[in-house]
Amino acid sequence: MKHIYLLFFFITSCFSDFEKIPEISNESRFPRLSSNDNGEVFLSWFEKVDSVEWSIKSSIFSNKEWTNPKVISKSKPYFINWADFPSINNINQDTLVAHWLEKSGSGTYDYDVHLSFSYDKGSSWSQSEIPHATLVKGEHGFSSFAIGNKFHDVVWLDGREMTMGHGKSDYGQMNLYHTTFSTKGVLGEEYLVDAKVCECCPTSSVRYKENLVIAYRNRDSNEVRDIFIARKIGDEWKKPYPAHNDNWKIAGCPVNGPMLTINKSNIALAWYTAANDSAQVKVAFSKDVGETFSRPVVIDRTMPIGRVDIEWIDGESVVVSWIRSTEKSSDILARVVNINNDLGKVFFVKSIPQGRISGYPQMEVVGEKMLFAWTEINKKTSVATKWLSIDKLQ
Repeated sequence: MKHIYLLFFFITSCFSDFEKIPEISNESRFPRLSSNDNGEVFLSWFEKVDSVEWSIKSSIFSNKEWTNPKVISKSKPYFINWADFPSINNINQDTLVAHWLEKSGSGTYDYDVHLSFSYDKGSSWSQSEIPHATLVKGEHGFSSFAIGNKFHDVVWLDGREMTMGHGKSDYGQMNLYHTTFSTKGVLGEEYLVDAKVCECCPTSSVRYKENLVIAYRNRDSNEVRDIFIARKIGDEWKKPYPAHNDNWKIAGCPVNGPMLTINKSNIALAWYTAANDSAQVKVAFSKDVGETFSRPVVIDRTMPIGRVDIEWIDGESVVVSWIRSTEKSSDILARVVNINNDLGKVFFVKSIPQGRISGYPQMEVVGEKMLFAWTEINKKTSVATKWLSIDKLQ
């Protein structure tokens, strides 16, 4: 859930003691961050139980400190994927929803999305449920959530029409599906948003009043895989459209999804493309809740590999994060851009492990600070975090 909240009463000194989550294991990985309007940050991650089994844990940054980690789920047949990993979102007050992936069959890509609910802010969790109606074995993942009032949204990539394994020709079509769920976990009817999308790129969803906006990577018959926008206005679905015609033709999935962030009716969109063999990170803005997007501004064209995140820092500006990789290192970078496409300097955040093990670095705004999270390697993997003052980025 990506939305703006401003808590200017935070000051620099109050973060000095909270840079590390208490009791986090040195065999943890793939953190995910979300936030609510009260300035709380929710962190979930995988943590190893023993040589075979894993658990999913969470911690909440609230009242200037992290809570002790709590177990969301444990010892299930998880499908653990560096690009598609568990999440936790605050619905209201003490109500949370978490999601993860579980194996559903013997096939490499047989797995389902599971949702679980907590009504005591993470102390206990409901039995998980599957949001998709199909019983067909296959891929179901890359979910994103948009929290509303009475009803909430979840979208996912659905492989019910994938007929063959990855790496083979004519392997069918990946679908994009949507459903709603209530605060009590009651699921609505599923809806086919797009019948043919990129097979393994993360999705992103935001909501403003009765307007749902979804960003995802499309796939056409010519293997052009550009970022598309789908919208639901009240009960009416609008025809998906390209946010920008990059015309990136690529025969396989680049595992690089878009990210949205919303500030009332203003939306910012970040994504990666390598059209015409030119790797770029781009940002575009919408002032009409996703009905149209501006011409994009290029954030980086010097060897980025994507894995973007984006957050509003005030009513006019966002900060974008991404990974730049060379033969010697991979770095998390950040840059401020405003709604008029004025760019700030490129800011170095942290060098991280090369390859997929570092996962998708996460970013959230907390008052006048930015919180970053990623997977670090020091003999074993562990979740790492870093705080930065927003004024350093400007």
